[in-house]
Amino acid sequence: MQSPDFCNGRNKGRRTIELKKEKEKGKEEPKEKILIASPVRQTAPVLREFLQSLESLERTTVTTDYLFVDDNEEEAASNMLREFVLRHEGSLLDANVDEADTNQGKGVYNKDEGGHYWRDEQIWRVAGLKNRILAYARDQKYDAVFLIDSDLVLHPRTLEQLVSNRKEIISNIFWTRWQPGTREMPQVWLQDEYALFRKGGKRNSGEEAEDEGTQTDAFLRQLRTPGCYEVGGLGACTLIRRNVLESGISYDQIPNVSFWGEDRHFCIRAQALGFRLYVDTHFPAYHIYRLSELPGVAAFNRRAIRGEESISISLCMIVKNEEASLARCLDSVNGIADEIVIVDTGSTDQTRQIAARYTERIIDFEWVDDFAAARNFAFEQATSEYILWLDADDVFEPDDRVKFIELKRSLDPAVDSVTMDYHLSFTAEGKVAYSLRRNRLVRRDRNYRWIGAVHEYLEVAGHLLHSDVAVTHKKDKEYTDRNLKIYRKREQAGEEFSPRDLYYFGNELKDHGHLEDAVHYYGKFLDTGLGWVEDQIAACQKIADCEAALEHSEKEVSALLRSFAFDLPRAEICCRLGGYFADRADYRKALYWYEQATRAVRPTDPMVVLNEAAWTWMPHLQLCVCYDRMGNRAKAKEHNDIALMYHPTHPSMLYNDKYFKDLEKDNVLENA
Repeated sequence: MQSPDFCNGRNKGRRTIELKKEKEKGKEEPKEKILIASPVRQTAPVLREFLQSLESLERTTVTTDYLFVDDNEEEAASNMLREFVLRHEGSLLDANVDEADTNQGKGVYNKDEGGHYWRDEQIWRVAGLKNRILAYARDQKYDAVFLIDSDLVLHPRTLEQLVSNRKEIISNIFWTRWQPGTREMPQVWLQDEYALFRKGGKRNSGEEAEDEGTQTDAFLRQLRTPGCYEVGGLGACTLIRRNVLESGISYDQIPNVSFWGEDRHFCIRAQALGFRLYVDTHFPAYHIYRLSELPGVAAFNRRAIRGEESISISLCMIVKNEEASLARCLDSVNGIADEIVIVDTGSTDQTRQIAARYTERIIDFEWVDDFAAARNFAFEQATSEYILWLDADDVFEPDDRVKFIELKRSLDPAVDSVTMDYHLSFTAEGKVAYSLRRNRLVRRDRNYRWIGAVHEYLEVAGHLLHSDVAVTHKKDKEYTDRNLKIYRKREQAGEEFSPRDLYYFGNELKDHGHLEDAVHYYGKFLDTGLGWVEDQIAACQKIADCEAALEHSEKEVSALLRSFAFDLPRAEICCRLGGYFADRADYRKALYWYEQATRAVRPTDPMVVLNEAAWTWMPHLQLCVCYDRMGNRAKAKEHNDIALMYHPTHPSMLYNDKYFKDLEKDNVLENA
């Protein structure tokens, strides 16, 4: 990535303009005249936020006029636009009146929570409307045109910041999740249609460029850092100077270029004409890409008006006798939590005294054998925009703390819940062995509730963001039978359990060695036909664990096969079946199931807990062993080589590798 250009006016190149400040003594520098313009086809609620943000723009060094092309389908939106233009003495063009026939391809423009759906003719219709705006700005001799899409909400400093850069073409950054639940991405890019890396580029040292993924991550990090950077493509929120307008630039389609979207054709023309493209990242705009993001405007505006860089976060915790771990946890949220709420359910050690070093908000809660009740009470004490929850034996490791601080700064306020990995166990080498994903950070005004007296869960809905931040669990205490006692007490009281409670009661019974009772409750859970599919599959595996321990081998296999009724075969189940037959030296059947594991379709839901070994190296290692037992050493070596690609330091695979090399040396690798 290039070094940031902090807008110091050191522009290079034949066409670069130098807007020098050459004030004469006693004379005020004339203000630049900027045309703020947009082709508008919008819903009234979104348009209202867009127009209000235009009114709020600072105009210290510039004067502005407005020009809108009315292409609305909603009468309410057209009326709103006309009223705004009258109030500000702007200009309004009718999209349906043009000698270039931009009415062609108007049609119905479809958008929903999944995204926006453009037909080619609609794209080039919009290109024609933008060309009319460029022509108007050129004919009226404006110093620049600020061309902006009508679903954006701007920070008040946006226009002044863009003008101060003294660049010929510069966009203001905004971020969008192009599909629900995906990563936020910018509206600028480096090459081609939307490459966020430079293909075949060189580093400054002359060495080969880093791989595409590394370059992309570096570029995205750069765009999160306030600055001014050269890019290869941009659009939707762009300041274009007069000399660019006078060059004859347009949004017309370039006949020998197949790239999608009028902005790409504009950018290719600009580069061909010698103009360089830039993005400013000081004041990201808020993009109302879907209606569910409309509520986030209020929080965006509050932060802009207050000058706040980020969201505010309340950490809410329930604790009891956590003197050994609480300080470590609270130290790890330094710079993350703006408020810490500690709900004490009956500590008799130094927990309260330790908590008092970090917060004054320490509140008592009488324990009622209900974790959800305690957590809901803690959430009710929060006052910040977002609520984070942790247990006392959880921490953010240094790298994750840095990631969280950046997430806090950049989080789209329309996000309702942020999920994070929860690392629960590690290998001897320190690699994550078991992890799951939980909703960790939620908007307080959504009033999400915890459900379940034991093994409680936070019920969320709406706009989710799956982050790359992880919480690490550092267990200091031995697990007790507290949860089992709560379930037993509810069972004795004749309480009817929910499907989820049946599953988790089974877990507690299994963990404490009550295997037959566990099988009974897992069976009751599965018989309901209700619950999360991942819990249903896990229940089948846990029944198999119990039956294996009880030496009921046929029931073990039946339980594993039952999991296929709930979803496509999982690699974990296939490996388990392969192991069952391998243990009995039935290598033909073992091969079948391990092969199935290598072909299993990986679930795409990030909330699904997967055993990565089963989806990567494990089935190949076992195939190596099975093929070797059957005398097919070439196939055995092939699978060991694949396994080593996944896990180059695994001792079993390294041993196998030496074994096969010795066989090659002795010319006995070929099948026996």
